[in-house]
Amino acid sequence: MTSKHQVDTSEPQILEEEPLQGADLFCGSGGTSTGILKAARQIGRAIDLLAINHWPVAIASHSLNYPNVRHLCESLDNVDPRRQAKHLHVLAASPECTHHSGARGGKPCSEQSRATAWHVLRWAEGIAIDNILIENVPELVSWGPLDDKGRPIKSKKGRIFDAFINSLRALDYNVEWRVLDTADYGDPQNRKRMIILCRKGWPVIWPATTHADPDDCPEDKLPWRAAREIIDWSLPSRSIFGRPRPLKPNREESC
Repeated sequence: MTSKHQVDTSEPQILEEEPLQGADLFCGSGGTSTGILKAARQIGRAIDLLAINHWPVAIASHSLNYPNVRHLCESLDNVDPRRQAKHLHVLAASPECTHHSGARGGKPCSEQSRATAWHVLRWAEGIAIDNILIENVPELVSWGPLDDKGRPIKSKKGRIFDAFINSLRALDYNVEWRVLDTADYGDPQNRKRMIILCRKGWPVIWPATTHADPDDCPEDKLPWRAAREIIDWSLPSRSIFGRPRPLKPNREESC
């Protein structure tokens, strides 16, 4: 048994079973894939992972970090999931979030960019998938139709999000969603993200938080980590303060 200040670093024994099958849609440099691979190791299983992105830079970065993962540099519009796998134990997806985020300010939104989340449903319809994890900005919950100027129709906010969730449930998934703060799970930053979990034949189980606000941290949690713990201060850099063009504040209006 370990105390709250100790971490079990022992490597679990990899079981001699058929590898799990997984896919990381919209992969970046590898954050989501890191979680998938780590989770597989924790249960003693190997996993064959497919990472897909249309952007060559993302695939190049991911390939450098994970040379043993199968990579596909292709737009998901052109990818037939049935040609990639017959069955997946886990599918993770981080659809484009720029046109949902309030950080865009008052700029018009692109319906095509916002629709990338529907690729998840296309994969779930095309092949058998046991577990689906979707990550996006919290504003995704207000996903609704746009007017002819590319602005959200306030009276219809959330309608497309509800349709998306109901479509997953229509495929016999148990679906739940929450907005989680990454700091509560040991990440050295407060970053809130919408997490949607879908499981077929099993209830959704949310992981317990491991960290908490240092000003109100219970005995069984660790205090939030500070960004200074992971920054290499010896590297030269430019401050975000004193920029010629200052950062714009977030606006509440989202797509």
